[in-house]
Amino acid sequence: MQLLTKLRRFMKWITEVFFRDMVRLSCNRCRRAGFSSSPIGGSRARRRFMSLRATPAPLWFVAALVPMVVSQIVRLQQSDPAAWIFWDYTGRLVALAVLGAIPSARSVAFRWGRLRMAHWEITVWVVSIVLVDHYLCGWIRRTINAALPATVLGVYPKPLGWLYIVDVVFGIALVAYSEEIIFRRCARHLFQPRLSDGYALVIVTSILFGAYHWWTGVGNIVEAILIGVLLMLFYRRSAALWPVVLAHYLTDIVDFAL
Repeated sequence: MQLLTKLRRFMKWITEVFFRDMVRLSCNRCRRAGFSSSPIGGSRARRRFMSLRATPAPLWFVAALVPMVVSQIVRLQQSDPAAWIFWDYTGRLVALAVLGAIPSARSVAFRWGRLRMAHWEITVWVVSIVLVDHYLCGWIRRTINAALPATVLGVYPKPLGWLYIVDVVFGIALVAYSEEIIFRRCARHLFQPRLSDGYALVIVTSILFGAYHWWTGVGNIVEAILIGVLLMLFYRRSAALWPVVLAHYLTDIVDFAL
């Protein structure tokens, strides 16, 4: 209980810090636009804004990843579906807030990519990813987790009633959106200078995506790595993120909701 209390305080502190920074950024923009009557205050605001703007990619990537991992640790202590979902949503929303609060991260995470695929091709990719994950990757997950049950550290407590509807409509969409932003778009930006944009980048980012599922068992980790490869290939081919988010969302719908 003491560990859980400390983790809750830490999550609260992260939320307060980064939402406060978002408010400060808005005030800084007003000052830069000429709404500040104090040259000293305006100068300080500009310096603060420029320091955030120059934040290196590894730093803001880790800063966004931390609340998501912390929420995973907290969720291991939860058996109530409502509490589990609350901490899951909190970690993901804080991570997106972090990316939105830092200009250099925001310009990467929330840019709009121009689609380079026909809609029929998107349909083929999405349907193929859903089928491969459900049948092939699902079989791999079940086989490995059955052989290594001790590696499964926690389970998803399936909600009922209205909470189930909210989680299917909003929660799974939040999962798909946040994970694609971080593990496809941001991770690609982070590793591209070192690994170019070839298969090494695809493999490294997919391993990172698999490691993020550390608590779900070795079978789920392997499944996440394999599906991460397909999703990154899809992203490189489409150039836009929304088709990849759609594929991820439908994959989770089939796995968890049906």
